[in-house]
Amino acid sequence: VTIYQMEVPYNTTIYQQMHAEGKLVAPVAVWHTKRRWVDQAFRALERAGYTVTSATTAVRDPEKTKFVYRDRLWTGADLIGLGVASFSHIGGIHFQNLPDFESYTAAMKQGELPIGRALPTTPEERLIRELILQLKLGRVSQQYFRDKFATEIMERFHGQFSELQRRGLMSIQDDWLALDRSALLKVDVILHAFFLPQHQNARYT
Repeated sequence: VTIYQMEVPYNTTIYQQMHAEGKLVAPVAVWHTKRRWVDQAFRALERAGYTVTSATTAVRDPEKTKFVYRDRLWTGADLIGLGVASFSHIGGIHFQNLPDFESYTAAMKQGELPIGRALPTTPEERLIRELILQLKLGRVSQQYFRDKFATEIMERFHGQFSELQRRGLMSIQDDWLALDRSALLKVDVILHAFFLPQHQNARYT
C-alpha cells in the first residue's frame, strides 16, 4: 500500500489554476493535517498486520514483498524515466524531462530527447543523493556508506544528525540511524538540511 501526502507541483493543472486566480495556498489540506491522516492510515494498516517500510509504503509481509524498483534506485541503480517531468539517473548523470506536455511532445515529434535539464553528479553529490533517498526508508546503515563511499556519515553530517537526536527524532541502533514515526512523516522537510547549499532551494519542476 502506497500513501502520499498530496503536493501541488508547479507544472500541474491545479497550480496553473491557482496562479491564474492569484491564489497562494493550494486547495488541499495543510501539512499538519496530511501528516496526521497518513499516521492514522499507517496505524490502521499496522493493526491489520502490515509493516511500514518507508515514508510512503506499508507491506503485508516484508519478508516476501520486495519493492525492487525503489530499493535498487535508492542504492544507485540507473533509471530511465519516461513522461513529462520524469527524472532519470544514468551513469552518475541526473536529468529531468521537459516539465509540460506541450514542450515534451514537441521535442518527441522532432525526434529529439525531451530533456529539460541535466547534472553530472560528483561523488559527494551521489553520496548525498543515496543518503537522502535511504532516509525515506526510516533508517540508514552506516556500514553501507563506509563500504560504498568510504565515508563516516555520522562525522560528515554531524550537525544534521546531532540536531535530529537533540529533537528526539532519531536514535542510533547498532549500525543503524533510525528515524521515529514523527520524523518519517515529515522526512522531506528534514532532508533539506542534508542538501549542499547550492541545492537548498532548487525546485523539481
